[in-house]
Amino acid sequence: MMAAMKPDRTGPSRSPTAVEVRTPARLHLGMLSFGDTRSRSFGGVGVMVDRPGVHLRLRRADRLEARGLHAERALAFGQACQRAWNLNGAGCSIEVLTAPLGHAGLGSGTQLALAVAAGMRHLFGPATDAEAGSAMPHPSEAELESSEHDWLFDVRDAMDLARAVGRGRRSCVGVYGFSRGGLIVESGRKMAAGAPPDEDATRDFSPMVARVRLPSAWRCVVIVGREAVGLHGDAEKAAFGRLPPMPVEISGELARIALLDLLPAAVEGKFIEFSLAVRKYGDLAGKPFEQESRLLPYAQATLQLLELLTELGVPGCAQSSWGPAVMACCESLEAAGRLVDQLDALGMLRHHDVVIARFDAQGAMLRVVE
Repeated sequence: MMAAMKPDRTGPSRSPTAVEVRTPARLHLGMLSFGDTRSRSFGGVGVMVDRPGVHLRLRRADRLEARGLHAERALAFGQACQRAWNLNGAGCSIEVLTAPLGHAGLGSGTQLALAVAAGMRHLFGPATDAEAGSAMPHPSEAELESSEHDWLFDVRDAMDLARAVGRGRRSCVGVYGFSRGGLIVESGRKMAAGAPPDEDATRDFSPMVARVRLPSAWRCVVIVGREAVGLHGDAEKAAFGRLPPMPVEISGELARIALLDLLPAAVEGKFIEFSLAVRKYGDLAGKPFEQESRLLPYAQATLQLLELLTELGVPGCAQSSWGPAVMACCESLEAAGRLVDQLDALGMLRHHDVVIARFDAQGAMLRVVE
């Protein structure tokens, strides 16, 4: 990204009429713990990839409206911003140009929400701060220094945006990943005994304890079964309510894998060690969820896909969240291309969407488009 003089955020130049926001996608390898009030809940490991991401265009308008993919969700997030920041009468046209499948393990809800919030803050921030006494947070110094027309976001930015739209209720990997991407390890949130999982969800976020930017040559093949929808909403809340607490022995081993296997391999750029740790972590993290995940209609197909990837020589693969998205680690673009060719030859592309992605190291970007 081009270096530029810090822009003046106080004058008319701080009030554009249109912006675009692009975000990466989030892959979640699994939680470190849940259900035990003696320890933190919902921490875990995830990684951001540059495809398939969210791409929005937001423009000042006479009223708040949304169109395109996931338009109803985008409109709801825009309304949440209006309430959170006292944007009474602030009209905005939100166009969702591209977005991943919803509820597929790609983190589309959080990225869409944060993208809407980022665009609305950039469009309406100054006048609202000065004239209405709104609680809208100012962009951080890190965001100010991005460039005159392109903007990145730091952790404080992402957390401010997440509070406005109510994200970060369990995992915060997507919130931290919106800010500068990377492989992320978060420790989880302290939960009061008897409290519902999303009570005061965005007051105290799960702390991020590590972020590693993976080697630029590595690739991730993202495979998503068409028409399969992962667990979400009330059904997901009910599933968590039925699950027993994660055994402390499993939490301890997951923490060991994350801190002593996965992170060191990522920092040192050791692909095989990293990939094997991804597989080991993903397999173990899924064990406490088996009684619920095996009921999902695509569960058997996902298991067969993971077995197939192993047979094809992929050292590291894992399901993301509840699925159906699966990630396969590849050491290079050429290796990723060969894997896609193998999947195509086996007829997998007839029933799956497959993309070759980079491991993202930038996070979301906002651009003034006038």
